[in-house]
Amino acid sequence: MSATVVIESLAACAGCEVAILDQGEKLFSILEEIAIIHAPILMDHKYFAATSDTDAINIPGADIGIISGGIRTEENLAVARAVRENCRIVIANGSCACLGGIPALANVIRPDVLKDGIYPPEGQAKDSDYELPAFTGRVMALNEVLQVDVFVPGCPPPVELFAAALTAVLAGSPFNLPEDTICNECPQIKEKRTVAADNGLAFPEMLRPLEPVPLEKRCLFEQGYFCLGAATRNGCGARCLQAGLPCRGCMGPRRIGENPRAELMGSLSVYGYTLRDVYDRRAAFNWFTGAHNNLRPIR
Repeated sequence: MSATVVIESLAACAGCEVAILDQGEKLFSILEEIAIIHAPILMDHKYFAATSDTDAINIPGADIGIISGGIRTEENLAVARAVRENCRIVIANGSCACLGGIPALANVIRPDVLKDGIYPPEGQAKDSDYELPAFTGRVMALNEVLQVDVFVPGCPPPVELFAAALTAVLAGSPFNLPEDTICNECPQIKEKRTVAADNGLAFPEMLRPLEPVPLEKRCLFEQGYFCLGAATRNGCGARCLQAGLPCRGCMGPRRIGENPRAELMGSLSVYGYTLRDVYDRRAAFNWFTGAHNNLRPIR
């Protein structure tokens, strides 16, 4: 008998749903084991029945609820809670659901100030009266407001990781994320010396975001480029580093909810850098991990 599945997307870009499609031929075997009964990105399913006299979100009961995206609006919060209430197992799919993701960078700005920067609908003046969805106080990860059974981080989640998680859930087996760092699957060569030490270049300049891509097959941190690999969970195959790009931390820290700054400070000190040497360090340490109070409004 097929397991019933609900798929929901909250404050996200729908890239996590594309990652599900990226299973390729594996998707056919997965679809033989599941029956998708609710997925707004695939099918029309109203939260409220036309004849309903209640404002309760209507999510059908299912074996598995897959949620991508974090909590930015009160509607996001209500939908997430409805999925939790009606699904036996909840999977947080992607960095936004697990860690807050890119939307959680907005946590450095108070919601009232954030709304002032939102442009009105086309054809309306900036000072006209238009309605915005009710914001939550900050962007939150799912496990800050409900119990999450399985986490699949990544922006988007690695195809193999999502397949492994769903396969484990369908088999009734536990699914455990890797708890090592990207550095241990990075193809770059570590020489334990820095460019700054070689040529006297200023640390602040060297630790700016990577531009252009270096061609040297050597640890990007040693070349003076800011890379979050030392503080980021492995499991993605070091896909960015395979392309010569620095890790930006989309897999999050080795344990959900932790702040990667502590581990990265150790790597900074090993190569003679300090926190002050990191360009835009508030965001740099938390590009994808701004939930769990890792990012707060700048006073």
